[in-house]
Amino acid sequence: MRKGPMRNRGDVSAEDFDRAGGSAPPSDPEASSPRARVPDVVPISWLDRLLVAVLDLPLLKGERAVVEAVVDSVVEILPAYAVGVCLGADAGGGRHEQLVVKRQPPGTVDLVAGIDPTRIFPGFAHEYIVPVPSASGSTVHVASDDHELDRDGSPAVHLVDRAAIVLGHALPNARISGALAAAQPGPRELDDRMMQADKLATFGQIAAGVIHELNNPLTSIVAYTDYLIRKATSSGGRDAEDVERLRRIGESANRMLRFSRELVSYTRPSNGPSGPVVLSVVIDQAVAFCEHVLATSGITVERRYAVEPLAVQGMSEQLVQVFVNLVTNACQAAPRTGCRVVVTTASEPGARRRVTVIVEDDCSGVAPEHLGHVFRPFFTTRADRNGTGLGLSIVKSIVETHDGEIRVDSQLGRGTRFTISLPLVVPRL
Repeated sequence: MRKGPMRNRGDVSAEDFDRAGGSAPPSDPEASSPRARVPDVVPISWLDRLLVAVLDLPLLKGERAVVEAVVDSVVEILPAYAVGVCLGADAGGGRHEQLVVKRQPPGTVDLVAGIDPTRIFPGFAHEYIVPVPSASGSTVHVASDDHELDRDGSPAVHLVDRAAIVLGHALPNARISGALAAAQPGPRELDDRMMQADKLATFGQIAAGVIHELNNPLTSIVAYTDYLIRKATSSGGRDAEDVERLRRIGESANRMLRFSRELVSYTRPSNGPSGPVVLSVVIDQAVAFCEHVLATSGITVERRYAVEPLAVQGMSEQLVQVFVNLVTNACQAAPRTGCRVVVTTASEPGARRRVTVIVEDDCSGVAPEHLGHVFRPFFTTRADRNGTGLGLSIVKSIVETHDGEIRVDSQLGRGTRFTISLPLVVPRL
């Protein structure tokens, strides 16, 4: 049995080509030289067919599909040989067990591997094994009962050498492409999410109209409450507790009116001019919008603002949306009550003149395999599928529109941190 890559030594017999379905090479003095060129050892037609297979590898279907495609292409070229690939458990992609793909000529018996653990074709007299570059513990195998397989000049051996090189380059790309393709929603799922996003948009328009209608009675409540308070305090005949009750009614109505007006402003399309925006103000508005979902999730928000007011150039409604989405995202990830969200603002040191906003939580965190996809449209890990998967994608888009940068760090079970960097607006003296 021959192991390891083989050198091109020429010495190719006509029988080598006839057995593999090729034709005898023309008589050439270089064909038997110690430094024979590749075309002198492997028929050009074989290399052409291998090249066609390389250009058509199913990278989006993952590494197993790529391995099967390479093995099948070599088998088509070498129908009289057994061909296989063994991917080691540590060959990348988080694989914890070997992946073996084998093809044998019709009529041959597939025996279980025996004493030699490196062989996957123990039923054949000779088996050539070559390691796959950049894939630890992975090998390509070709087996036959013909003793010519052990000769350095065997065309089949040289072809398998090149198939191993193909796999070494293709497997990393297959793992990445396959993971990205698996994360993409299918056509039906994409349609469902688009419909859900459209329903939410329609609901938002209806809610904005309802809130507008509520503003009129709320305004009346506030006005009449102020009137009754002034009348009671001026006449002196009203009980102090009744006056306090009126004040509470007025404060609650004012709070509802202020919230509804800010919410309508928030839902209005942001196509106006940008201007200086104080970050602490938009963060406070975002937290106010999220009060209900915060209370439902049992999450508290701690705000740690810089001593000096930090302002950025932008549109207030869009920046509010950034922090609404980040806080809401933390609430959706909360596995229990008692979680905390901390929002910190600070000016960055150095000459960049930028401001950093950190939104971090101690909730469930993000799995490592999902971390690289959180900003992709329609990507969501919510099992109930109630989320559209657009929140963090919108956040990234808004931040980049404001000449900013955003990154995410997370540890599963320990929490997530979003770091936003934006240009700082320096007030004119």
